[in-house]
Amino acid sequence: MEGPRWNLDEEAEVWTRNGPIKVILKRLDNSQNISQEFVNQLYRYHKCLQSGALTDCFGMTKDPTSCYMFVIRYYKNGNLYSYLDETMGILCWKDIVEMLWSISAGLNFIHEYNLVHGHLHGGNILVENELDSIDAKITDTGLHGHANGKISQNYGVIPFVAPEIFDGNTPTKESDIYSFGMIMWMLSACVRPYCDRPHDSQLIQEICSGTRPNIVNGTPPVFSSLMLKCLDANPSIRPTASQLYEWLGNWVTAICDDPEQSDLSDQFDVAEETKFANLDKLKFNITPCHENAIYISRPLDSIGVYY
Repeated sequence: MEGPRWNLDEEAEVWTRNGPIKVILKRLDNSQNISQEFVNQLYRYHKCLQSGALTDCFGMTKDPTSCYMFVIRYYKNGNLYSYLDETMGILCWKDIVEMLWSISAGLNFIHEYNLVHGHLHGGNILVENELDSIDAKITDTGLHGHANGKISQNYGVIPFVAPEIFDGNTPTKESDIYSFGMIMWMLSACVRPYCDRPHDSQLIQEICSGTRPNIVNGTPPVFSSLMLKCLDANPSIRPTASQLYEWLGNWVTAICDDPEQSDLSDQFDVAEETKFANLDKLKFNITPCHENAIYISRPLDSIGVYY
């Protein structure tokens, strides 16, 4: 497309387009007969998008069946799953922390608008890696399920779903934080969570009983501690998105900007040395996904929940 009108021509006193720009289309299923509740949700979503902390959205259009579609900027590195595949899982801790800080910024804005994403996983994080920085943005904010409002059920990608959702509860800000914790684990391990086993009712039972992925050897203690709080079975123990954004911002400052060494920067320095000490012997991202490890959203009640 020609691109948004983001450039001001001061002489002509007009806004000019900065394109051409590649876009993708996000289709809203069954939106020919869109419900008023969903319209209200779209309005809140649009307001949230203006923050700049989420994926760039340039407007809406319709497909041949009259379903509405969002026009969203194309991110050349794809989603978080494809980015890990592309990099063979070789990520430095600086990039991991910067990506998480960017994701937390988006989640914080979502929650400040009193919205719940409800569907946060690696497929809904879009990545763009520039020469001197890496950017990760949340997409699909609260837009899961059907736009006509006729279907009332929870959707999700099992490894990223908080245990209380499997009990039939609706998504909350706290369940978003659990999903964020699983994204933390995925970036620290550089593989998809539970990729070596079926995503079935047995896995759901184990998650509800307290099973979590093992902490990867060499993970900074401060990182492990925050991740485990996000993954706590008790939603009230989990931090808020605002706290995540503040704490991760402090990590970025300590790792990237502060010339003075600190306990925080020392932890990440040691972790970096541990991770890359024997780079030629490391085998990143070699665990093949089980054929029944499913990383696309599906109705949870179709898997035999709830308990």
